[in-house]
Amino acid sequence: MDEQKEDKNIETELEKAKVQAQEYLDNWKRERADFINYKKDEVKRLSEFAKFANERVVLEVIELVDDLEKASKEIGNPGLDQVVKKFEEFLKKHNIERISTEGAFDPNLHEAIESSPTSEVGAPTEASGEAVEGESGDKTEEVRAGYTMHGKVIRPARVKIIK
Repeated sequence: MDEQKEDKNIETELEKAKVQAQEYLDNWKRERADFINYKKDEVKRLSEFAKFANERVVLEVIELVDDLEKASKEIGNPGLDQVVKKFEEFLKKHNIERISTEGAFDPNLHEAIESSPTSEVGAPTEASGEAVEGESGDKTEEVRAGYTMHGKVIRPARVKIIK
């Protein structure tokens, strides 16, 4: 009888050990999967960080491009036009694109600074120099160019809303 009892104890102990071993294996697999997911998330986060690490420098370059465009319009120098084109090519090469202001007002891309019933110069305005509430669908006129970097708005286009 002792032998049967001892065999049952051994079988019970063996079953407990098997259950515990399976539990440890499942926990290890879960932790391994969590670690792999963490590594993927970290690579993605670092990639996003690297993508936008130069945003501040890009914004300064964009300010220079704005100044060059103004000077080019005032002076009308073909050499200056070429420099502006080279800057635009440089920006495009680095996934920095100018936001289109043609068409309807888009609050995700545009910053309304003025509102006018017409687009004529010197036309009466509702506000000047202050943020204005625009509605989607209103026509716009560019005051300052806006830009996106890798699809993210880094500087909204300042526009005049034309009702």
